[in-house]
Amino acid sequence: MTINFNGDPWGGMNQAAERRRAKDPRHPLVYRIGFAAIGWANNVGHSRFDGLTLAQILADKRGDVPARQTIAKAIRKAKELGLIDPDSTARCLVVSRRVFQRGGRGSYTCDEHGISRSQRVPG
Repeated sequence: MTINFNGDPWGGMNQAAERRRAKDPRHPLVYRIGFAAIGWANNVGHSRFDGLTLAQILADKRGDVPARQTIAKAIRKAKELGLIDPDSTARCLVVSRRVFQRGGRGSYTCDEHGISRSQRVPG
């Protein structure tokens, strides 16, 4: 896949660093959701949390996970701010292709949103 942002300048992103930021309770929850979306995004911009749940990723420094309602509110705010796409859920955060693209090896599927390898993802 060729990375193309319609002529806009772009640079690389360290997904491992974004995963660390997502788990860092010093950041506001809404931004941690944005970090998680990019940190775990696959080749079609859909996040897979490698056996974790979003609640586990967003745990505080004591390891306590946020309430489901708190996560839902933060996801809504992240959508409002354009950090994640409107299709995002707590099970799969989605990053717009206008913001994040990834090529090479990796997954091109999303069970949560019914995307298989053979389907084209709209830009």
